[in-house]
Amino acid sequence: MNDPVKEKDAYTAYGEIWSDIYDEYGEALNKSIQIERAVSFLAPFAKNGTALELGIGNGHFALPLSETGASVHGLDNSESMLASLRAKKGGQSVTAHLGDMAAFDLGIEYDLVYCVGNTFSLMVTVEQQLSCLKSTAKALKPDGCFVVDLSYPYTGDFSGEGICRDQRTTVIHVDEERAMVRFARHDRNQQHFISLDFWVTPAGSRTMPLKMRYVYPTELDLLARISGLELLERHGDWQRRPFDNKSSRYMSVFRKAPRERP
Repeated sequence: MNDPVKEKDAYTAYGEIWSDIYDEYGEALNKSIQIERAVSFLAPFAKNGTALELGIGNGHFALPLSETGASVHGLDNSESMLASLRAKKGGQSVTAHLGDMAAFDLGIEYDLVYCVGNTFSLMVTVEQQLSCLKSTAKALKPDGCFVVDLSYPYTGDFSGEGICRDQRTTVIHVDEERAMVRFARHDRNQQHFISLDFWVTPAGSRTMPLKMRYVYPTELDLLARISGLELLERHGDWQRRPFDNKSSRYMSVFRKAPRERP
């Protein structure tokens, strides 16, 4: 019998594939520090009002943000991820919506919409990304903000020659109990990083496919402008260090363009 998860594309299947190890994966990569910094960054934009996370997963960011006083909603296309969220302590305090962040209308306006941890790049076509930004603009209150966190595209590791060109293998994590190795390929024409992650623990091993479409800051700004959003500020990390040529990530804050505000 065919596996329905394997028959889905990587964007649709991401949550179903990763949900049962997502917390362990975050723990292995020591994401707790970045989550804490992200929540400190996001909370003032939520203003103790309403916030919507796009690609909420099982609540790594949403749960601590809800503890700051914000009413947090989350959108995800994975039933498994949302079930994991609801089962967590405090999970019932977050309003979860099953749906596609590439095109959504929840009938609610938010003080803050945010998309973090490269989740925006899981939409692998520019059409999906543009549609997401248009949906986001409609979901914001007149004075609301959209925060998106992305890796700055670095393609230098894919500059080899011959049959290995545009491919690389990276050890993501190793400790006494688990290891992850990523086999990746770069499609420069589509701006895709396509990978197969190999996860090994004493209980066994598994592979997890992943595809992402990277976005340059200037491209993101143009897509946002087309969608009725304007750049308010940009930083090189959650601690608001300047974004420059040394930055490996960029955090962008957008608001509705003047013509979109009453």
